[in-house]
Amino acid sequence: MIFPDWAAAAPKAESELPLYTEWAVDWEAETFAERGGKPYTVSGDEALRIWVYRALRPESCRFLYSAYSHDYGNQLATCLSGQMNRGILENLLRKEIRDTLLVSPYIREVDGFSFTRTPHGLTVRFAVHTVYEGFTTQTEVESL
Repeated sequence: MIFPDWAAAAPKAESELPLYTEWAVDWEAETFAERGGKPYTVSGDEALRIWVYRALRPESCRFLYSAYSHDYGNQLATCLSGQMNRGILENLLRKEIRDTLLVSPYIREVDGFSFTRTPHGLTVRFAVHTVYEGFTTQTEVESL
């Protein structure tokens, strides 16, 4: 499942959630990873890391594609439009990243944010606590 509609499924207790799987990704080539010439799946935190990456990409802008649920995607780019206090900007980004990721019943919490300015915007690093173990990841947020 690349873009699950979490809201469409009946809420489940963590113990009732099936093992989450995704197609493995070759991060350098940004394509499906292959074993023996065929794509394969990964599960658990490795699969959730892929879902998080896709949900936070600029192409996954919420409300952009009618094929996806309005629960899927982000509005990170709108946070960097215009000038504002750095503290307000960081709070907006924290909220948007949490809103984007916490639609997944597999993600318990998102915290531990740190922000680094780049020539084109910000790099946001954060921890994702999952029903499995969790991981730290980052996303690039570019100015419009």
